[in-house]
Amino acid sequence: MGESEILDGAIAERPREVAEHPLLAAIYDRHDALIRRHVRSDGRTLELAFGRHAHPDADVGVEAFHENSLDARDIEATTADARSLPFADDAFDTVVGRRFLHHVPPADRRAMLAEARRVLAPGGRLILLEGTPGLYRRFTKALAFRLGALGEDTDEYGHLSVDDVSGLLDAGGFETLELRRLGSPLMPLSLSKGEWSARAVSLYERTQFVRWWTLAVATPAPGVEVGTPGSAVEKRRSPSGQRHV
Repeated sequence: MGESEILDGAIAERPREVAEHPLLAAIYDRHDALIRRHVRSDGRTLELAFGRHAHPDADVGVEAFHENSLDARDIEATTADARSLPFADDAFDTVVGRRFLHHVPPADRRAMLAEARRVLAPGGRLILLEGTPGLYRRFTKALAFRLGALGEDTDEYGHLSVDDVSGLLDAGGFETLELRRLGSPLMPLSLSKGEWSARAVSLYERTQFVRWWTLAVATPAPGVEVGTPGSAVEKRRSPSGQRHV
């Protein structure tokens, strides 16, 4: 598995250092800015699986890797299982999850979202950013592998389609507010370590017509009772107001 390992049944990938890839770093900064627009600035924010770099607006972070918790700066970090969060009900106004859910075994994803809903205050926001499978993504990764830029030619884990993300949110007792497409045909340039690649960020932002990631924003649905982990029993469904971008 190269730079990955099995952790409690999940694929736990050791990420490449984003700072070594100027365009990718700029793209990730753009993602953080988009997420910031949806963070409830008047409350506390929890980030799930923050990795090496927590979102700038996160107050508290949960990590499976103890060393990441030790290295965290400017955040209250704890090593914990996201399927059983060590926080009280309604403790946070925003929960953020960036590019992590695809590492989680499918059987555990609903339990994690149920926990996120439990710790969210009424009217809070869940913000997920997930890689989206597609032909262009598979082609790019295969080419990068052939050129030696990546250590594997296929994903060792399953990225979530838009329908997968939407279905998980619905099953977890959430009302989806927005599903936004993120990605550009220029993504192969993000593999470069050359400083020149950062100059492509403006063009990257103007060519957002490839679904490489999906940004999902949701809120706890009224009238939905979350029962056993991973299940939601619908009592009353309000209009979703879902918006696709």
